[in-house]
Amino acid sequence: MQRFLFICLSIFLVILSACSPKVLSSKGSSTSASTKSSHKKIDKIYEEDLSQYLPKYKQLNEASDTLNYSKKNTKKAYLTEEPMHINKKLDAILDTISLKNKSIRYANGFRIQIYVGNDRKAADDAKIYTYQTYPEIYPYLSYQQPIYKVKIGDFLNRMDAERYFVTIKENFPSAMILPDRVEIKRGILVK
Repeated sequence: MQRFLFICLSIFLVILSACSPKVLSSKGSSTSASTKSSHKKIDKIYEEDLSQYLPKYKQLNEASDTLNYSKKNTKKAYLTEEPMHINKKLDAILDTISLKNKSIRYANGFRIQIYVGNDRKAADDAKIYTYQTYPEIYPYLSYQQPIYKVKIGDFLNRMDAERYFVTIKENFPSAMILPDRVEIKRGILVK
C-alpha cells in the first residue's frame, strides 16, 4: 500500500512539474529558457505598426474652442447644401415609389358571400340588411345569368373577415368566406 502511494505521488509530481510554466533555476530565476523564447516569438508576431489605421482628429488648444467648434459644425451641417445631395436623390426615389403605390387600388383579400340565388328581391333585401346592420362594410351585388350573388366587405386578411362572419352566419346560414380582389382604401376602414 505504501509503495502504491509512493508511485502515485511521484507520478503526480512529475506531471505537475511538466505542466508548470515556472521552474526554479539555480540562480533564482523563475522562468525557464523555453518560456522566454516563446515570449520573444510572440513579440515578433505583434511588432506591426497599426497607427496608420487609427482615426485622426484635429487638435484644439482650449476647452472653449471645442465647444465653439462643435456648435459651428452642427450649424454648418444643417445650413449647407453639400450633404443634402443624398437626400435629394432619396426623395426622388421615394416620390416615384409613392406614385406607384397610389396607382394600386386593389389587392388580394376576402369577402363574405351572404346570398346566392335566382331571386332579385332576396338579393336586394340581403344588401339592405348589411347597409343597416354594418355601415362600415360595403355590399356588392353581382349578376351572372341567372344567379344573383351578394358579397360584403373588403377584408385585407382572413382574421378580420372571421370576426364579422360569426355574427353574419346567424342571419345567413349559407354564408361563407371567399378569396377575392378587394379595394385597399375600403379594406383599411374595416375594423
